[in-house]
Amino acid sequence: MAKEAGPDLYVEVKRPLNPICQKGIIQQKLAQQGRFPILYCPEIEGSKLPLVSNVLGSYEAFGLAMGLDPKVATKAEVIREFTKREGQSRPVTTVPAAEAPVKDIILRGEDVDLGLLPLIQHNEGDSGKYIGIGNMICRNPDTGILNVGVYRHELKGKDQLGAYLIPGHHSQHIRRRHAELGKPMEVAIFIGHHPAVALASLFAGELGVNELEIAGGILGESVEVTAAETVDLPVPAYAEIVIEGVIDPEQMVSDGPLAEWEGYYGGQQPNCNLIQVTCITMRKDAIYHDLAVAQREHNLPTALGRTSAIYQAVKSVVPSVKEVFLPFSGESAMIAYVSIAQRIPGEARRAGLAAANSAPATRIVIVVDDDVNVFDEQEVLWAVCTRATPDLDITVLPRILGDPLSPVSYDETRTKRGPLNSKLIIDATKPVALPFPTRIKPSKDLWDSVKLEDYLD
Repeated sequence: MAKEAGPDLYVEVKRPLNPICQKGIIQQKLAQQGRFPILYCPEIEGSKLPLVSNVLGSYEAFGLAMGLDPKVATKAEVIREFTKREGQSRPVTTVPAAEAPVKDIILRGEDVDLGLLPLIQHNEGDSGKYIGIGNMICRNPDTGILNVGVYRHELKGKDQLGAYLIPGHHSQHIRRRHAELGKPMEVAIFIGHHPAVALASLFAGELGVNELEIAGGILGESVEVTAAETVDLPVPAYAEIVIEGVIDPEQMVSDGPLAEWEGYYGGQQPNCNLIQVTCITMRKDAIYHDLAVAQREHNLPTALGRTSAIYQAVKSVVPSVKEVFLPFSGESAMIAYVSIAQRIPGEARRAGLAAANSAPATRIVIVVDDDVNVFDEQEVLWAVCTRATPDLDITVLPRILGDPLSPVSYDETRTKRGPLNSKLIIDATKPVALPFPTRIKPSKDLWDSVKLEDYLD
């Protein structure tokens, strides 16, 4: 479907690529041209598997994944569709291994070799090759509920992978619980599936939610799973590749440096777990799904979930919220634009506080009236310039939340207080109870009545 949509959404590389940085440079050069197509690479040196990247690199691709026309659907429509589907979870369906394409090839014991996969070193300063988007499944030992998340997995050997389980994330809670119980932690990493399934792996809801069920809602049908070969976990039957293994929750290795999402290299992480790989299964015609670290594709997949979370948080205190957008200028995370139909004084500030507190990575929140298009950054900044009075309408929150992986979120007290950030809220709405000039804007009827193609060649 993407290929049929044309070169704006799909391009192919016509020669073999070196796995050290070349693919990432191609994507960066396309980005300089304002292009973010799905990139198909038929040959990566050292591997027999083709590679696809930038599957999660544009709102057009998201729309296509949810059945929307990528040439017509707006960002607002894509976000609304995702938000609706995210709340419509579906239980998984189990199928026999004989009916699961991911079981076409099964590698165990001495045959396990991660070098068969076209793993990429994404940036020159990275410490090595990483799985770009591996969806790691593990099980809460207390409840038995599955958890799926995307983490850093550095190649450590032919049958070993790193697993940096981020402090505060669900997998880290599950790892700590395994350590308390003195049990090994079984994991399965699936690579390549319908984009809706990868998006669900980034779900940021409460612990105890099975992301494979969230994936069913986004996909519009239940995810089919089958039993793994060497660990007691279900894995997606239609994944391209599955890596099974075991973590000793007490054994730590180092990880990084690695290019991070803000565009800076993060330092070495000493507290990284090690996965001892026990089995690799894959389709006979498997395609390896990669993700370009520290490029737009790194941040954009999480933007949908963050946007949904912010919208729900704001709606709980300001029901008249209209739109939320995380612009590319803030790496689709650090800035949030929120539009509301303000009814009473103070609602804009309440909306800003709710947005700031619902998203740790968001540092700046700008609240505007619903006549301002939050998807047009020029309009948002115009509203700031013409509707905000700096000494009255800017609120700075103290250091309360931060991203534990961020190389730029620390201060001189980090050893005592951890990664903390202050936050900025700008109320760029018109005062409700005071007269305000009328905006110069044609009526909708007049606007719609004039079609350029009727007047211009």
